[in-house]
Amino acid sequence: MSKISKQLETVITHIIERSVQEGIRRGYVAGKNENKNLYQTTEKRLRAYPELMRNIEKYDRDIEDHKREFRAGASGRSKDIVMNVARGVRLTPEEKLAVRVAVIEEKKRIDVAEIAEIDYALDGIADDEWYVLIPRKYFEGQSDAEIAESIPCDERTVRRHKSRLINKIMVRLYGAQGVGV
Repeated sequence: MSKISKQLETVITHIIERSVQEGIRRGYVAGKNENKNLYQTTEKRLRAYPELMRNIEKYDRDIEDHKREFRAGASGRSKDIVMNVARGVRLTPEEKLAVRVAVIEEKKRIDVAEIAEIDYALDGIADDEWYVLIPRKYFEGQSDAEIAESIPCDERTVRRHKSRLINKIMVRLYGAQGVGV
């Protein structure tokens, strides 16, 4: 093998090693960012939980309101966006009611599924002595300082245990992806 071939091989090997190391570094950084995003998404889902619960009640009321209007003989001439989707198609009042109810029931189904997922995740930490942090922080909107004062403990203790619990919830919600694998 000539001296030039040997040098070329060395340069190529060096470039490959640097490329592999850069790929590993970028993968590590991307994994950290994804894990941070999942943490934030988990917190967002927890904050949404009380509103989702209220939505279920609202959807049930909306369905009953539509049915009551139908029974009362409402004209069915609503400018409802759902009814304007199929322009040129005349729907009977019964069909309009069915469409409205179906749209609301689908929204309800999605929210119920989200609530069930969050409930499953919360069941995984329910026995933890620091569980109370989660509903206080995410459902009641208390600050870390308010929680620390009511327990009583240091604010850093609240943040540390909250972070630990959110990480456990992430694993229940996202599986191995929540671990950062």
